[in-house]
Amino acid sequence: MEKDKLQIKRANTPAFCYRAYARDVNRKELEEGSRIVKGYLASFGTKDDAGDILIKGCFAKSLTEHGPDSKSNQKIVHLWQHDHKTPLGKYLVLEETEQGLYFEAEFDGIPEADRAIAQYKSGTLNQHSFGFRYIWDKIEYSNEQDAFIVKEVVLFEGSTVTFGCNPNTPFLGFGKSAEHDRNILKSLEAETEITLSALGYEKQLEVRKIIAKYQSLVDFKPIDKESLRSKPEPTKKISINDLF
Repeated sequence: MEKDKLQIKRANTPAFCYRAYARDVNRKELEEGSRIVKGYLASFGTKDDAGDILIKGCFAKSLTEHGPDSKSNQKIVHLWQHDHKTPLGKYLVLEETEQGLYFEAEFDGIPEADRAIAQYKSGTLNQHSFGFRYIWDKIEYSNEQDAFIVKEVVLFEGSTVTFGCNPNTPFLGFGKSAEHDRNILKSLEAETEITLSALGYEKQLEVRKIIAKYQSLVDFKPIDKESLRSKPEPTKKISINDLF
């Protein structure tokens, strides 16, 4: 049963995932002119909407290799809405506490960061999310908790986000494909991971974002032209730019 649950989860999980966590930042400190934002990117020991329970230590390897105290030139960064082209600033602190993944990020003097700080102050923004990849041999299924116990992930980034209610936003997964298609997708995923492993950290993140956009097109349904002919009112055409 445990093995079956993990196989199903793996077959239906995109290579790159998001998890969101809503928690107020310290507005008082920001109001005093600080550009350092403090909060949590993840919570430990609680079951999320995807049926996962993150265990303290699951980020340890990523923090050692790419955290703010690492010697890596490809450190984990804080992004705006998971957009790798719009980093808001650098992490001064990224550490696992008993509660979760705590962070302190110093925002740069750029318009996007100024906007984020203003909206933190107003309370419009209060949620964060992180981009990661599962390490499948570090996951166990618990029948007692009806949840997946996640002991390790690869952490790529943390983000300030508007909506955190959907833990997989914006990825839609692979949809309801046939078993044959699932096997093909699993084979392609394995081949993709081998290729990505030869790339640098930033390039990996960029390619994964592009792959995710293609994945989101799987469930896109084009407009039925026949049905439009029966409607007198003109309908706005959907361009590819509307999808991103």
